[in-house]
Amino acid sequence: MINRYFVITFAFQNFKYNMKNYFYRFLIFIVAISVLSSCLWDKDKDEIKFSDNPYFVSLKFSKNDSIPGLESAAFSLIYDSVLRDSVIVNLDSLAYQIRIDSVFPTFSFKSSSYAYLIMKDTLNTGLDTMLLTGKDTVDFTRVLRVVNIAQNGTDSCSYRIKVNVHQIQPELYVWQKKVNQIYTHGMNAQKGVFFNGKYLFYVSADLTNYLYTSDNGVNWVYTAVTGLPANGKLQSITAFNNKLYLTGEDGLLYSSADGQNWSGLNPGVTGYTIKNLFFVLDNNLWGLFRQDANSKYYFATSLDGSAWLMGDTIPSDFPVVDYAALAFSTRTNKSKALVIGGNTLNGKLLSTKWSVEKGISNNYKWVEFSKDKLDLTALSGVSLIYYDNKLLLFGGMDKNGNVVDKGYKESIDEGLTWRNTDSVFNVIVDSEQSITYQPRSYQSVIHNTTNHNIYLLGGRNSTNVFSDVWVGRLNRMTFIRK
Repeated sequence: MINRYFVITFAFQNFKYNMKNYFYRFLIFIVAISVLSSCLWDKDKDEIKFSDNPYFVSLKFSKNDSIPGLESAAFSLIYDSVLRDSVIVNLDSLAYQIRIDSVFPTFSFKSSSYAYLIMKDTLNTGLDTMLLTGKDTVDFTRVLRVVNIAQNGTDSCSYRIKVNVHQIQPELYVWQKKVNQIYTHGMNAQKGVFFNGKYLFYVSADLTNYLYTSDNGVNWVYTAVTGLPANGKLQSITAFNNKLYLTGEDGLLYSSADGQNWSGLNPGVTGYTIKNLFFVLDNNLWGLFRQDANSKYYFATSLDGSAWLMGDTIPSDFPVVDYAALAFSTRTNKSKALVIGGNTLNGKLLSTKWSVEKGISNNYKWVEFSKDKLDLTALSGVSLIYYDNKLLLFGGMDKNGNVVDKGYKESIDEGLTWRNTDSVFNVIVDSEQSITYQPRSYQSVIHNTTNHNIYLLGGRNSTNVFSDVWVGRLNRMTFIRK
């Protein structure tokens, strides 16, 4: 006895008929297969045994120049516990609103004598069938199931078919205004951070510090804060080694393990005074120190927030206040940091883009790469995050105190060049409430990497102080990924 293993590939041909004609046509089809088999039979060998395995192997869509992207559909066979049925489905949806009404598909089964589709008729009032013959295209908006009959003519399998197509624009940022006001009192400075699973929003007003906390970024409560100096530089707050750090005008460095209780410490660098903080890069806290004897400013790093190692002198056109600083991991998993905008020691407003990363010799080198690129104007109080493998830059004030950008800019080359985002799809607006985001500077921008949300907290412009909360997310960040 000879066992033969068949994998028969089918495509679809539109073939309408009533059930009576269906029976006769398939009877002829089966007879034809029998005749063919008998022609191949060798009397000197054992009788051929037809396979009884009708199971699904694969489904593919052929490339269609008029419908780009069809061929990218990757189908899997899953069991839906709700439907209690086997489903052939592409878990990663096809592109936004792509057509599936003219598809040339290819099915493969373990064994098949014939297979057909069950689908809605053109009037959506009943059902049609479609025989698999390999000559025509199919309207997959109407397809419900595929039925395959094994080569033995007895065993069969029936599978539900679902073709997922994105119905929302994947590159659209969707925004909502979640909070109108966290507080109602005045403000001199503010800074929002995400620390130990909580959102913390610090506010200074008339030499008094306030702290508001939230578990979700929406519901906020006032929380008592102690030890935070009245002259503390809230914009310098940086998370490092499970603590928050900030610099004060008194030359001390302050830290907190819970965000509520703060204490001061002397950085312990004789002849130098700490002036500001930048970011955490390669497990080092980066800061800015002034040499007391000559008033020159230096980069410095610390492994523990207490002992500091002095570095190079800062360039003359490097910012010391009101800059945006961010360390991030690139697409190639390389650590890198940026410092954008801000004011120099002599008060000059900058449009510079400074970058630092570890070189071949393990030394850090700062590079300024904005001299020939006029994509950014001179700004203070900008906010910077890394999101979806690109950088986003929010807000910023010019020398006259005017907010220059209504939305935000993006960089897809690690900060080298910047461009405006799509003016149609990617404006900050709450479409449900018909509220448009008021342009501002010094807002706090938080990227929650768990839920992929962007939180915009507070800020100010030339006339208003804000304590609202906006939450946005790129649609694509919630899609199922391979």
